[in-house]
Amino acid sequence: MEHFRTEVEAPEFPFFIDHESRVVMLGSCFAENVGDRLQQNKIETLINPFGILFNPFSIMNALERMLNDRPYTKEDLIQVGEQWVSLDHHGSFNHSNAATCVEGINASLTNGAEALKKADTLFITLGSAWVYEHIASGRTVANCHKIPNKEFKKRLLSFQEVHLILRHIPDFLRSKGIKANVVFTVSPVRHWKDGAIENQRSKAHLVAGAHAVVDEFDACHYFPAYELLMDDLRDYRFYGPDMLHPSPQAIDYIWQKFETSFFSDETRIMGNELKAIMQAVQHRPMDPESNSFQRFLKKQIDIITALEKKYPSLDLSKEREHFKGYQF
Repeated sequence: MEHFRTEVEAPEFPFFIDHESRVVMLGSCFAENVGDRLQQNKIETLINPFGILFNPFSIMNALERMLNDRPYTKEDLIQVGEQWVSLDHHGSFNHSNAATCVEGINASLTNGAEALKKADTLFITLGSAWVYEHIASGRTVANCHKIPNKEFKKRLLSFQEVHLILRHIPDFLRSKGIKANVVFTVSPVRHWKDGAIENQRSKAHLVAGAHAVVDEFDACHYFPAYELLMDDLRDYRFYGPDMLHPSPQAIDYIWQKFETSFFSDETRIMGNELKAIMQAVQHRPMDPESNSFQRFLKKQIDIITALEKKYPSLDLSKEREHFKGYQF
């Protein structure tokens, strides 16, 4: 017997992501995992300007609000206990002051619109086809913000609905003059609270809907994050303690496949050279004034200078300031 697992190969794409690229990540928490890695590799990346979003409707709504320049007002918020919340946003935007809440939402909306207009690649990670409709307002929400379940109606988006929502995305982007490649992924995180069968139905609708759009539009593509965990790794040792989210080891593996699919050889080499600097930034000294640590700081600054000289487009000013802050 030669093989002990079924390996999902990293697909090839007709474009690369490099240090000249501008990327936007929208969707579930898996989009944040990959987006963080892109940022660590110093690739210009904006992650979730509406916060974590799970369902296709809320992702499409976020795109329309940003690119149609429709800022939010206090009337778009509701009060939940002592917090003001937006049903279109993740709870990270919640605030006890309504004006502050709106200000934060609109600042992020503006940043998102600017990033989308410059983007080369838009990644959309779909988490669930289950949606919650707020009965009082009739709105499909991105987040329930711990509002009682009785105030919502839950339903599963059909394959046809998922397809229509997702196929609207490339058309909408083109209408705004945006020529970015769109890469769909389905999050490997299992939504176990929906139930085992319900989770599988949801993922099936998302996978089928995404592929229907990819088959229709040349600028739309699919990266198999879901399949890499479910069909390649396929073992509970690759899940976190909750048995639902991928473990750090699994995320590392999927990231390696991502690099193989999207990075040029030069980008991968740059990434490896940057990795040492990023790890050094995380180092916390026992004695910042020691001669050995001061030599360590000088060495890191020298490495940064060499990297910026070697790669003129690379900006390591933040890392340089970090190390200079420890120098005496």
